[in-house]
Amino acid sequence: MAASSRRDGGAAGRAKAERSAWVLLTPMCLLMAVAFILPVGLFLLYSFYRFRGGRLEETFTLETYWRFMTDELYLITIYDTLQLAVLATLLCLVISYPLAYAMWRMRSPGLQKLIAFIVFAPVLVSVVVRSYGWTVVLADQGPVNFILTRLGLTSGPVSLVYNMTGTVISLAHVFLPFVVFPILASMLRLDPTLREAAEDLGASWWKTFRSITLPLTLPGVVAGAQICFTLSLGSFVTPAILGGGRVLVLPIQIYTATSDINWPVAAVGGLCLLVMAFIAVVAFGRLSQYSEAV
Repeated sequence: MAASSRRDGGAAGRAKAERSAWVLLTPMCLLMAVAFILPVGLFLLYSFYRFRGGRLEETFTLETYWRFMTDELYLITIYDTLQLAVLATLLCLVISYPLAYAMWRMRSPGLQKLIAFIVFAPVLVSVVVRSYGWTVVLADQGPVNFILTRLGLTSGPVSLVYNMTGTVISLAHVFLPFVVFPILASMLRLDPTLREAAEDLGASWWKTFRSITLPLTLPGVVAGAQICFTLSLGSFVTPAILGGGRVLVLPIQIYTATSDINWPVAAVGGLCLLVMAFIAVVAFGRLSQYSEAV
């Protein structure tokens, strides 16, 4: 009887805890329904309409989808969006891993905090101000071109703004903290005895790094790359300012279509962006599982 009472009491406690969990999750579920599911549903509905003669025709058609798959302008836009996200992510990784490794190996906590603040500082500045700042820095008569010319690396000004190059540099600056800190967090979780054991066994610095440090920090690398890639896909202000109308990305195309009240094109562009982000999340999830297995 006592055992049966304990089981009944345990079941009642679990049911109560489950009800409490659902109560706590209700605000989040309502927010997701209103702010995400409903807009996506409306986008899906509008994507099957036709925009003609400056007005929306509520007739079922796949015309806009077909245009996105065949029109060269939309294909270039999708390609530029993916190219921008990939290049920004790769540049962030190239900069972030050595930077995170240097911060991890620092013996001075004060210096480590200072560098962490410098890395995080771009997030504290308005994206518009930051983008215009990069426009000045990368301009033909800006400091970067001045230094390159003085060092003899170029014979004249190099075009670094209003193209893909300047946009990638600015995005890497914006999203650098989102890559550095996940990598640094994975390094801080490393067991120091593993490296000490490898060094005691005569392993060189490179072999220790290749066999222990790098494999164990890959989850942080994948997490940072996922954040940077998905954020780069949805970037609007930086490509609009640094791209100068020459870098065609989906967020700008969606904004232009919305301004023209061309809801079908904006809807299909938004859904395309959502699908690309979803595929990226799934792919990075698989990479994360593989890196943890390694």
